[in-house]
Amino acid sequence: MKEKFIEFVKNNPKLINYIKEKNGTWQELFEIYTIYGEDEKIWNKYILENDKGINELINMIKNINLDGVKTTIDGLQKAISILQNISKKEDTNNETYEKTEKYNNLDD
Repeated sequence: MKEKFIEFVKNNPKLINYIKEKNGTWQELFEIYTIYGEDEKIWNKYILENDKGINELINMIKNINLDGVKTTIDGLQKAISILQNISKKEDTNNETYEKTEKYNNLDD
């Protein structure tokens, strides 16, 4: 019976994830296997439950409006460009002011 259970786990690696996530113990799964065997209805709870998060992620990705994302990115790029231009102008103004101040000291 143990060998069949081990083979069953090898064929259903999601059971390993179920145990790793501390959702149960190997003893519990072995007892269920001993009572119910490989009946799909019993094991779906353990196998499909791990897919729940992945399915939710896939559904979120499907619902993303790519045109909206592109529009948002384009807007951000424009805003960054404007900020960069403002920053460059301020740097230029500071340099001019400093040069003027240096020349004023020469007049003394």
